[in-house]
Amino acid sequence: MEIAPVPHRSTHRERRRLVLGLVVLVPVVLLVLLPTVLGLDRYVVSDRSMHGTLGRGSVVLAREVPPSDLRAGDVITVQRGVGPNDDRVVRRIVAIHGDTATIGSDAGADARPLSLTSPSYSRVWLAIPWIGYPFVLDGGWLLLLSVAATFLALGVIVGRREPQVVARPSLPRQPVGSR
Repeated sequence: MEIAPVPHRSTHRERRRLVLGLVVLVPVVLLVLLPTVLGLDRYVVSDRSMHGTLGRGSVVLAREVPPSDLRAGDVITVQRGVGPNDDRVVRRIVAIHGDTATIGSDAGADARPLSLTSPSYSRVWLAIPWIGYPFVLDGGWLLLLSVAATFLALGVIVGRREPQVVARPSLPRQPVGSR
């Protein structure tokens, strides 16, 4: 007679660990690895000028395209001013006339000309709302670290909790070998 092993059934604790791991890993993969593999740049929308389309704190993934691929209605990232910092803003192309594009916000208050002399521009490919708030707010890094510490503590607490033992009803005992 051969004894077959009983298949392993996953417990609630193992499922919780799997869900917690997925909650942590999926955003990391989507925001760090996937853009790198696809050749995209990441920017955080730091102002409210594109509020009709992109809210403050949205993370936009942008792809470098030549000026000939730009069309009216495209959303691009441009450098805010002249200087050593890479402070970029997100703007919509309102019109293109030759080598000059008119860009502006969705609020429509700050339309200005942009000379298309650069070999490439970052056109927004995908926008993910609210993810970038820790990078926009004052003290946002503290918020990000406290949320990460909370999830870590929650994972430790859930992982250390012992499963509850379920009492099974006892069967009546019958003596062995007596008649």
